[in-house]
Amino acid sequence: MAWTKNKIKDGFDKFYQEHGRYPTALEIDEYADLPSSRQIQRRFGGLPKLRQELGLETLDFTKGSIRSQKAQYIGKRGLDFEKEIRKVLLEKFGEVFVHEQKPFNDYVGRLDFFVYAKNNKFGIDVFFASDIHSLMGCINYKQRLYKNFTDGLILLQLNPEIDQRIIDQCLSNKKNALPSNIAVLSLDKFLEFLKTIQPLHVL
Repeated sequence: MAWTKNKIKDGFDKFYQEHGRYPTALEIDEYADLPSSRQIQRRFGGLPKLRQELGLETLDFTKGSIRSQKAQYIGKRGLDFEKEIRKVLLEKFGEVFVHEQKPFNDYVGRLDFFVYAKNNKFGIDVFFASDIHSLMGCINYKQRLYKNFTDGLILLQLNPEIDQRIIDQCLSNKKNALPSNIAVLSLDKFLEFLKTIQPLHVL
């Protein structure tokens, strides 16, 4: 297919009608009605330049207020979800057995939660990945961060648009596999996991 500027503009407009905004580079690569971002780079000098030539309002998603707004949105969503996870854990295990911001590896970092249960104990690191690229970046970073962590660890991904199927597919393509004590779970899978864990009780 010959990707003319008019055809690409039609693709951008179609995406806008479907999503209420123009696509990012990662979304362009996954969208059937647009060429790859690499093709755009080669033929038109990059996305910011092409967007400008096409008269699109957003020129660069990686700079300035757009990036700041995106970070603020993701941060707020992550914090909101973390509060919900805290509520679930306290109801299941009790306040005595749910430790928040627990340091590990001589204060190299802090876990969002550490849970003591019957015949089990595990840490939870809560994060919100904005897309698949962000998901893999988070997983790789956390794998390095927790390389000396020996207890069970759940990396809990809370973006509802990234389900367990997507997570498992990404992990299957990962060159450097996660150690056996680390699992990456969606919220649904995490809640299923909690059903299998028996809480401790204060005598």
